[in-house]
Amino acid sequence: LSYLPFVMKAVVAALEAFPQLNASLDEENGEIVRKHYYNLGMAVATDAGLTVPVVHEVDRLTVLELASEINRLAAAARDGKLTQDDVRGGTFSVTNIGSLGGLFSFPIINVPEAAILGVHSIKRRPVVLHDDAIVARDMLYLSLSFDHRLVDGAEGALFTGRVIELLETPEAMMLDL
Repeated sequence: LSYLPFVMKAVVAALEAFPQLNASLDEENGEIVRKHYYNLGMAVATDAGLTVPVVHEVDRLTVLELASEINRLAAAARDGKLTQDDVRGGTFSVTNIGSLGGLFSFPIINVPEAAILGVHSIKRRPVVLHDDAIVARDMLYLSLSFDHRLVDGAEGALFTGRVIELLETPEAMMLDL
C-alpha cells in the first residue's frame, strides 16, 4: 500500500470543497462545466512515454480498492494493455513525480481538466516547531498547476492547503479501508 491512494482520497475531499478545480472549459460554448463525479488521472511513466490512465469514481472506492485499481492501471499502462475506457473521462490528474526522484516540478495540465497535482518524494527534513526546537520529520512537497481561466490563485492555494490538512491527519481516510 503506497501513499498514492491516500493522496487521491485527500484530493477528492478537497475537490468536494473546491468544485471549480473539478471542472473544464467548454471553449466552443464559452461555458464552465463542473463535474459531479471524481475520475482521477494518474501519470504513469512507461517505455513508450507518459500515459495517464483514469481511476473512475475515486469517491466510491475504499483506500484498499483504490490501491488495487491504481496497481492494475499502472501495470496495464506499463504492459501497453490499457483500454480506451482506462484513459477516458478524467476530471483532475495527479502526477507522482516523486516516484522518479523529483523534488519539485511544474506539472502540465491534462487538458481539458482544470488542474493537476504534482506529488513529490517523501524525505526526512529539518522542521522548526512552535517552541523553536528543530526535529527531523518526513516531508512531502506538493505542486499544483491550474488553468487561470477556471481557478484563481487563492482558490488553488486553499485547495492545496485542504489536501495538506487531510494528508497530515489521514485517520479519517483510514476508516473505510
